[in-house]
Amino acid sequence: MKKATRAIVAAFTIALLLTIPAKQTQAQDSRIERLRSHLYYLASDSLQGRLAGSEGAALARTYILNNYKEIGLLPYQGSFIHKSTPNQSIRSAILKSDTIFNIVAVIPGNDPVLKNEYIVLGAHYDHLGVKGGQIYNGADDNASGSSALIEIARQLYAHRNELKRTVIIAAFDAEEEGLFGSNALVNEMQENSDINRVKLMMSIDMVGWLRANEALELSGVSSLKDARKTIMQLAETQGIRVKTAPFEESIFTATDTEPFAKIGQVPTLAVTTGLKSPYHKPEDDANLIDYDGMDKVCEYLSSLTLLWASNQAPLVASGRVAPKHREKLPLFEIGPSVNVGYASLRYPGSALKGKDGVGLNVGINSRININKISLRVAGYFNYAVLPTPNLFGTVYDVFSDRDEKGQKSILAPVSILYSPFPNGEFFLGGGVNYKLLLDMDKSVYNTNLWGWHWELGFRMSRIEMSFIEIFQITPYFINSTMPTVKSRQFLLNINYML
Repeated sequence: MKKATRAIVAAFTIALLLTIPAKQTQAQDSRIERLRSHLYYLASDSLQGRLAGSEGAALARTYILNNYKEIGLLPYQGSFIHKSTPNQSIRSAILKSDTIFNIVAVIPGNDPVLKNEYIVLGAHYDHLGVKGGQIYNGADDNASGSSALIEIARQLYAHRNELKRTVIIAAFDAEEEGLFGSNALVNEMQENSDINRVKLMMSIDMVGWLRANEALELSGVSSLKDARKTIMQLAETQGIRVKTAPFEESIFTATDTEPFAKIGQVPTLAVTTGLKSPYHKPEDDANLIDYDGMDKVCEYLSSLTLLWASNQAPLVASGRVAPKHREKLPLFEIGPSVNVGYASLRYPGSALKGKDGVGLNVGINSRININKISLRVAGYFNYAVLPTPNLFGTVYDVFSDRDEKGQKSILAPVSILYSPFPNGEFFLGGGVNYKLLLDMDKSVYNTNLWGWHWELGFRMSRIEMSFIEIFQITPYFINSTMPTVKSRQFLLNINYML
């Protein structure tokens, strides 16, 4: 009897062990199929590209909302749908709709204290609509992020009893037109003081091409203390390749992290599989999506969020913000600089006219920024080709014979700059400069030259570009009987601030 009992138990155990992988595979397949179903609907021709304010966007919104409700998510501040109305000038210039609709849901935390801290997970559901008779379905951008967010929310809800912090799930409208949805939510959270409770904002934007990109990219890890360690350890455990960047650097792209980082100084992570898909092209369709890869992304981001929401991993702001997200410029900056343009000689009070040559500066530029005023101090190696007439020859020589020998010097400009914006997006100013000539005969030429300059420019993240015009005040020649000769340079100035 005992032998029979042991045999039955052994057979049952083997059968149980054999069924476990099957159940796991079945659960995995069901999520893949759900992702496929979400994406094929959201990126279908029937939604006409989900342009903000269109009927297609409304259908996408209804689909996402129904899934949030089916999962069991709760409404944020008493409502799932959060409306906002941009001002008339913006609506007429950019948006075709009078109203923006965000879908915002909540999974409450359970800790008496930590439940008052928020992790915001966001993905925009709008796209470009129809252009030139072609539908821009936006499967990767960003039906993939919207679909992933649904499944991440589902997994977090299944683990809701483990959450200590509250998780906010936000589907944003009108991202493509200029981050209007995420800006609207930040404004709302400022009004109700919730923005101060947000400990992390993660934007899930274009996550459908993991296989082609070979890695999931997370930018902004330096906005959190010790975040990279947590991110990489989990990635190794789950067998997914992850690339991290300290901050979002691109000056040409933006995602829904920006309003949170700029206005609320919130730590942010921008999550993507990159621009491998047909970005902003009609070919961005659901059949090209890597669904196995999306499943891995969902599992990874769900687990990562759970680590932070359950307080199993530290979630502490570092106080560091990406340069492109700074509300104002730092007190001190320094970086390399290159100027290129043209140079010429001027002959005040004479019939001579200077001809243009090449002007080039390479060096270091630094700034001290206080509110809207900056003091810029720079040091350059200056090379200029200045076509010079033969002032020591005959009259014919003066007007026909020109020497185009290059002139080397050290140039040190000091400028006062003013920007109407605290982040220095546009600026203008001027100042004085000193030039030390390196290869001129000191018995003939003044080698210590002074001048003045003006400057007009703009700034994008770490990159600063401006036009600067430099006028020499000190005459070149020591001998006062010689014609008055001074230089002028007009340059495009490019700085990279470290």
